[in-house]
Amino acid sequence: MLDQVLLELALLFALCVGVAVTFHRLRLPPIVGFLVAGVVVGPYSVGLVRHEAMVRELAEVGIVVLLFAVGLEVPLGQLARWKRIILVGGGLQILGTILLTVAVALATGLPFAGAVFLGFLLSMSSTAAASKMLVDHGELSAPHGRIVLGIAVAQDLAVVPMVLVIPLLGLVGVAAGGAGAEAAGGATWLQSLRNLGLLLLVAAVARLLVRPLLGLVCRTRNRELFVLFLATWCLGLAVVTAQLGLSLALGAFLGGILLADSDHHSQAAAEVEPFRDAFASVFFVSIGMLFDWRTIVEAPGTVAACLTAVVVGKALVVMLVVARLGQPFWVGLRAALTLAQVGEFSFVLMQLGAGHGILPAFAERVFLVVAVSSIALTPLAYSIGARLAARARGRGDGRGQASSTGLRDHAVVIGYGPTGRAVAGALRAVGIPFVVSEMNAATVKSEKDRGVPIVLGDATRVAVLKSLGIERAQLLVLAINDVAASGRVAQLARQVAPHVHVLARAVYNAEAAGLQRLGAHDVVPQELEASVEMSVRALRRFLIADDEIGRQVRDLRLQVVGGGRRAPGAVAVADLASFVPGLGFAIVRVSAGAEVLGHSLAEVAVRRRAGCSVVAVRRGANNLTEITADTVVELGDTVVLLGPEVRLAEATLLFSGPPPTPPAAP
Repeated sequence: MLDQVLLELALLFALCVGVAVTFHRLRLPPIVGFLVAGVVVGPYSVGLVRHEAMVRELAEVGIVVLLFAVGLEVPLGQLARWKRIILVGGGLQILGTILLTVAVALATGLPFAGAVFLGFLLSMSSTAAASKMLVDHGELSAPHGRIVLGIAVAQDLAVVPMVLVIPLLGLVGVAAGGAGAEAAGGATWLQSLRNLGLLLLVAAVARLLVRPLLGLVCRTRNRELFVLFLATWCLGLAVVTAQLGLSLALGAFLGGILLADSDHHSQAAAEVEPFRDAFASVFFVSIGMLFDWRTIVEAPGTVAACLTAVVVGKALVVMLVVARLGQPFWVGLRAALTLAQVGEFSFVLMQLGAGHGILPAFAERVFLVVAVSSIALTPLAYSIGARLAARARGRGDGRGQASSTGLRDHAVVIGYGPTGRAVAGALRAVGIPFVVSEMNAATVKSEKDRGVPIVLGDATRVAVLKSLGIERAQLLVLAINDVAASGRVAQLARQVAPHVHVLARAVYNAEAAGLQRLGAHDVVPQELEASVEMSVRALRRFLIADDEIGRQVRDLRLQVVGGGRRAPGAVAVADLASFVPGLGFAIVRVSAGAEVLGHSLAEVAVRRRAGCSVVAVRRGANNLTEITADTVVELGDTVVLLGPEVRLAEATLLFSGPPPTPPAAP
């Protein structure tokens, strides 16, 4: 018995290898080949696999491992920032799909219980297929990738109430909502609340335990022990959620999320990757085994109409939802075509509903064929979405290029939220040219009408950065609140325009080091700025001198974000005070009436008279390449002075001019 099972499993993996190689040479996605392989070896074709239950169990393990790997890419903090996508986007997508399905199903004569059940089935999308497309193309952190994962998480969570409602639908269909149905419904909902409370408790305990356990394992520096811990963690949480009446995949996804916040998530992702790919192939083969080609022969028109309605209908619902979230058209297009298929959890719900006789037998057969076909079309739909979105972005990029044509030594601002508005306002106030890239189409339209040089574009794309003139820019400001996207943009900017100074925003102090490693020169954490401001106000309350407050602020900034990304041994002017006590710098604009106006630095003798040196001069939009004794100071120049802190005020007076004369007393 065991040797036959292993033989079938070996043949199945060998078939997957052959199919993957063949489809790779044909430049087709391997996922389609796995589905085709499942159709060939399934019970409705050659029937090579006789132990179908074994294959389906391995396929479920594949879903568990795949979602565990996806969870490793989604830290808990990032998931919290997705709450609007999950609650609003996912909720509207599920509700909209169910309502649309119920309306169409009732019009075709399906009973109400069957129509609602069919809505449940079609509201699910394949997390396995969608996430594999995103992983293979490296687009998990792209805007459409975040939308897809957020909606997929909402769908996975929605399985819980659906599992609880399905028996009620069966009772409604049989007893027309009698007293027995009401009693069963009350008991079911009480059990649901109890399971939800237990799930929250398990998540809280797991979050407390993951770091100590992971630290204990990693201190051994034993790779085998680390892999065993990953397997125990993944499968253990999967089993716990299954015992609570939820899905195995939900527990694995939760386990991945909890590990994603650790310092070892990259190593964990690398160890899980081969298992993910191997078991995912078995999952898609098992889906292909459900395909019954005889249904197409019996009713080709019905199958074609249903498949078209499912793909087009789901895509339209997702596009409307993404538009409601304020995302541009191309993001909605890509997310819609990535989620325009039936999900693997639909097969689970189908098995639960089969015992209650909610759907007619022929409707179940048509659904299975449509579901498998829609998953097989996912790579094609994803590719079409990428091409259509590229054209849409191309038109948007053209507008952005027109806006930045001719700009040089300008600033590129990514994001036009409160931070981006403040930076853009400061740049405009002093006459520095800039261009803004924003993802919210409504914001772009309204701000462009007000004269703001803003374009619609995804800055995580190289083409968009180039259209903003990044190669000619002097400064890149990352004013978005998505650390993953900021890191990706900083990394691209370092590759395309390594001379550009990258200034990034972060939420927490701990995120600063990661952004600097990816290419940001300066990082401004919101947590740090709040600490600095409160420290300044606290010290001033005790009448501490400003120079001492300045030293404390500099020390605090160095402790959190360091000196930025510099060459070995390089020191910024602002950091010299940390090495030379009493040394400081000042930036002053030359105003009318200044003593130095129209004179060379040698004639003014700033160093002899005030003990300070002029280390930089900015004239107009450019910095002077060389500062010599013959440099003549002009009106409007911005001068950087370096010298003893106690004499900076004296030197500043030479450049700022005399103070205004107070009016004479009456």
